[in-house]
Amino acid sequence: MRIILLFALLLVWTGVATAQVKTNFNNREQITASGKFTKSFRGKSPHVIPARDIKALLEKETRENASGEAKPFKIAEAVPTNIDVVKEAEWVEEDGFAYGKYSIVAEGAKSISANFDRFYLPQGTELYVYSENGEMTTGPITEEENNENSFWGSWVYKGEKITVDFKTPAESKSLLKLHISSIAYGYKDIYKTEVSNFGESATCNINVLCALGNGWGNERNSVALILDGDSEALCSGALINNTCNLNIPYLLTANHCFDSNVTNWKFTFQAWSVTCSPSQNSEGITFNGSTLRARNASSDFCLVELNQLPPANSGITLSGWSRNTTGITNTTIIHHPAGDVMKISRDDQAPVFANFLGAQTWHLGLDHGATQGGSSGAPYYDQNHRIIAQHFGINDGHLPVCQRVNKFGGRFDISWTGGGTNATRLSNWLDPGNTDAMTTDTRGITFITGPSLVCDSTTYTLDNQPAGTTITWLSSNPNGLSINSTTGVAARQNDFNGEVTITVTISGGCWPIDIEKNVWVGVPAFEGYYLGGQHFDYNPGGLIITSYSVCPSEQLTFFPQSYSYEFLEHEWTISGSYQQVGSLNVPNLLVTASNSVFQTFQVNYRARNTCGWGPWRAGSATTMNCEGGEEPDFVYPNPASQSFNVSVPHFESSELRLYNDKRELVYTVKPGTETVTVPVSNLPQGTYYLNIISKEGIIQRRILVQH
Repeated sequence: MRIILLFALLLVWTGVATAQVKTNFNNREQITASGKFTKSFRGKSPHVIPARDIKALLEKETRENASGEAKPFKIAEAVPTNIDVVKEAEWVEEDGFAYGKYSIVAEGAKSISANFDRFYLPQGTELYVYSENGEMTTGPITEEENNENSFWGSWVYKGEKITVDFKTPAESKSLLKLHISSIAYGYKDIYKTEVSNFGESATCNINVLCALGNGWGNERNSVALILDGDSEALCSGALINNTCNLNIPYLLTANHCFDSNVTNWKFTFQAWSVTCSPSQNSEGITFNGSTLRARNASSDFCLVELNQLPPANSGITLSGWSRNTTGITNTTIIHHPAGDVMKISRDDQAPVFANFLGAQTWHLGLDHGATQGGSSGAPYYDQNHRIIAQHFGINDGHLPVCQRVNKFGGRFDISWTGGGTNATRLSNWLDPGNTDAMTTDTRGITFITGPSLVCDSTTYTLDNQPAGTTITWLSSNPNGLSINSTTGVAARQNDFNGEVTITVTISGGCWPIDIEKNVWVGVPAFEGYYLGGQHFDYNPGGLIITSYSVCPSEQLTFFPQSYSYEFLEHEWTISGSYQQVGSLNVPNLLVTASNSVFQTFQVNYRARNTCGWGPWRAGSATTMNCEGGEEPDFVYPNPASQSFNVSVPHFESSELRLYNDKRELVYTVKPGTETVTVPVSNLPQGTYYLNIISKEGIIQRRILVQH
């Protein structure tokens, strides 16, 4: 059984994603009705959730808490919804991109958040979620947030309104999925409006960047504010190290924070005030989703594994721990009381054993700071900065918050063996090598340091290399980028241009582990452009021959726009005209048709990065067709009423795709004969676009359906 578990751990670690989403709690860029991307939206009415009786919701919570059982800090009630954002959004299409925006208002709510049960962002999509006027803004959210559960949850926003604002390549708009299954209606004001977004925790709580927090920088980078699966309740927790020093994002919190929907938990790190006083919020980094690994009530612990490994540049850490029960001289708690910015509390005396609500705990008597709802699951650290417990609760709730000094945390040493199974103890997960270690220390995530672009030569290093291990470097293409196996010195070879994967193998400790980094070597080797919503890549096998219906003009936009571009003016062959719009750094060429029916143009262009200019590329040979001209005889009749025919005798292995004017695929077929009949009687009247795709290239025709 132990061997099977070790193998599973390795697979999970190597496959984990590294996305991150930032929320700016004090965004100074006011977002108007034109949205994040400043487009000409007309202002569609928002989806409205009727006001809830906040007094009744608070009374309901009081009744639920009457049993005295420890519970997470509830802030909202989930309201089931059926909101297809893609369908309901107002859209604007420009320069090959589709821009959408849609708002939701929960009337009278103190806060609001959204849960998406169908979530998919095509490549190149950017999504933002923000509160009224963008005061709190999350994003950009990209395709890296896509996951096998198709779930994504927003953070909690101040006020009653959120807006979902996004842009996506027009050609892949039909692939976009944004369906909201519930809105969390906040009935507690966790962002007090009168004190610059300062939360509602008691004034005796101490910001983690105050003097009491000096020396705790590593540990505070492992602490998270947890939002449950329905976005109704908050807890605290901390990422925790393992004896093998593997990059596995285990997070320790309290068992009483557990709900059956840990798959949809949200975790926000580094949500602290940037100053001791006055208190204010800063950007927090949020990760979506987790998997339950173990939990047990006997010490009130819950261990989950985040679906995403925080990226190397995030500064997020993994806290150390101790199973020792002797020699502890003081205890520090780092936590998020009442969902507020991160706080720190301390007991200057040694903790003692206690039984609290049937669990074996450490009992503290705080000398500095406090805890409140939302602190549940927060790490208790000994004087050596190692976790010895997680916060369970208090026994003096009848007193004012700042007088509640008695704190109880589930003992780590008891959680180690727990209930004796993988699902009820920590040992299998935190000591996969079965070393029987008593302690580990806080450490950063192990990652490769070095540039993502190599022009000539550079050196790669491994940050946070586990003690007692050796490393070996390897290049996936030594003829393009060589690398010294011991020193990590890399050098470009043979004027190579392209992508190479750098791998470092860590040996020793528990087992060999590989960490990879993809790098680009040399000048740009491929580019492309958008024309009227169509995305054209450079084809190294030859020109893409494209027929495109344009009248009277279309914008040609090069990508990726992180490069600089230039084009050869004299290489253009065009019977119409063109003009350059903007600078070469973000070039847009406006191609204008004349009265001719067919006009063919071709543009030669090249891109530049810091290594220099790439080779000249022959772009698509493109035929522009103005409406009113005679269509070629292989698409007929056009306009069509019941059907139209497509004759493709000179194309082999063709595929026909028919799109509506929203760029949604409505029909596709692979012809078995030279002539194919495409039915349109069941389609609404309007303009459609036919793509004929073959190994020779793509031809596009505009089809008018009239019944």
